[in-house]
Amino acid sequence: MLKNPEAAEFFSDLSAHSDLSSELFASLTKLGEFEQRGGADQFAAPYFVTAGTVFCAGAGMSDTYWRLRPSDVAIAIATGAELAPIGADWVRIPLFRSSWPRPDLGHWALRAYDFARTGK
Repeated sequence: MLKNPEAAEFFSDLSAHSDLSSELFASLTKLGEFEQRGGADQFAAPYFVTAGTVFCAGAGMSDTYWRLRPSDVAIAIATGAELAPIGADWVRIPLFRSSWPRPDLGHWALRAYDFARTGK
């Protein structure tokens, strides 16, 4: 049972480009225990769960989504992220944006994973 089923519901009808899905998954490889959900169909949006919490996802051509603690949300917004419509603890960080530096997905993966595992 998910602790945040609204996140799974948000991603259930979305799709994701394969390049985005690959980049997102690669950013998670150094993390501990998690599982991929969604993405069962070839182009369905993948989302990732640890400790019963959806902590990140990818959708569209370039959007990554991260569930972050409030202090990390503030940092993400200051560095170009936008609040996501899923909830106050979610941000959207575009992966492919011309004339912008590439976001550090490994950093956001670790921060989102830690928040999901510890709850603080």
